[in-house]
Amino acid sequence: MSDEVKTEELDEETADMQTIHMEGVNVETADSAEETADVQGADAETKEIMEGQVAETEETDDSKIVNMEEIRRPFSSKTEDVPKRRPLVGVEDKKVEAKRILIFLALCFGVTWLVEIGMVTPLYKSGETEAVREAMDMISQMMFAPAIAALIARLLTREGLVKSGFQFNFSQHRFLFLFSWFGMTILTYLGAAVYFLVFRENFDPNMTEFVSAYNSNAAEPMEAVNIVATFKTDLLMKLFTAPILDVVNSFGEEWGFRAYLMPKLYRKIGAVPGMLLSGLVSGLWYAPLVALGYYYGSSYMGFPVTGILAMCVFSMVMGVIYSFLCLRTGSIFPSVFAHSAVNVMMSQAAMFTFDGGDYFVGPAPTGILAGIPFVIAAVICLVYMHRHPVKVSKG
Repeated sequence: MSDEVKTEELDEETADMQTIHMEGVNVETADSAEETADVQGADAETKEIMEGQVAETEETDDSKIVNMEEIRRPFSSKTEDVPKRRPLVGVEDKKVEAKRILIFLALCFGVTWLVEIGMVTPLYKSGETEAVREAMDMISQMMFAPAIAALIARLLTREGLVKSGFQFNFSQHRFLFLFSWFGMTILTYLGAAVYFLVFRENFDPNMTEFVSAYNSNAAEPMEAVNIVATFKTDLLMKLFTAPILDVVNSFGEEWGFRAYLMPKLYRKIGAVPGMLLSGLVSGLWYAPLVALGYYYGSSYMGFPVTGILAMCVFSMVMGVIYSFLCLRTGSIFPSVFAHSAVNVMMSQAAMFTFDGGDYFVGPAPTGILAGIPFVIAAVICLVYMHRHPVKVSKG
């Protein structure tokens, strides 16, 4: 019995020890939980303190930025108060480019047509010698109208004289300069040769009509041989001088239609269409004079519409060549020389005909036959330009 009592006492002591141990563990667990909670609370407080410090730092930085802006403002305001010069509007602005073209065309056509219809036509049709001479002087002066229109358009749109083509870069483009000087005269001779090969019966080496007209107006008549010899010598000299004999009138047209209008059309619609369109525009510009009978006369069928169409075709052919010279060289001078040569040589071959020739056929370059060499040259220019386009400047 004593053993059983002892055993029960031991069991009770063991149970008490386990209970005490569990209570100790629970107390330690509670203490550790309280310590963990305290640590987490401390961490939260630390986090709040750090966030507060960051906020204060940001506020401090903002105040510094504001202060720096306040410091800079007096200096920057001085710069902003200075008015900036308005830059030139580039050609990438399509509205401005279109505006420039319209201003040029309005001035060029408006002024010229008003003068030619309102003033030149009555004088020319009067039949009086002095009046007709005055009309022809006015026509010559009107050839400078495209250049004046281009200059006014440049000034009104603040384009200035940028890319105006005044550089004389002969060393870089010798062949094209030489072609402009001699080529157009040679093409005129070739066109006359084509005409006389077809109309051989109209070739008059003695220049009968020309000699008769010369002696009728001369104070002292000359022998036909001397007149013919003098004319042929003069014709040979014009091979070298024709490019500058009509340079003023030629410059007036070329600086307007080729140096100003044509590059703008090129940028808008491309090389080939731009070259053709600039020639067409220059041909239409002559319409009042063609209707007057100053070109082609007035006895042909379909007057004056047929003459205006013929002038447009002729101007397109010549305009392609002039445009090619201007674009490839970047200079206005080759096209001016070429244009002058054509103007001077225009009527020379007609002196060797019995009937004075025909403007629609030849031997003048305006004729279909005499114009064949120029048409070939224009086609070559178009093909070459299409295959080797020029990089058009945006200035």
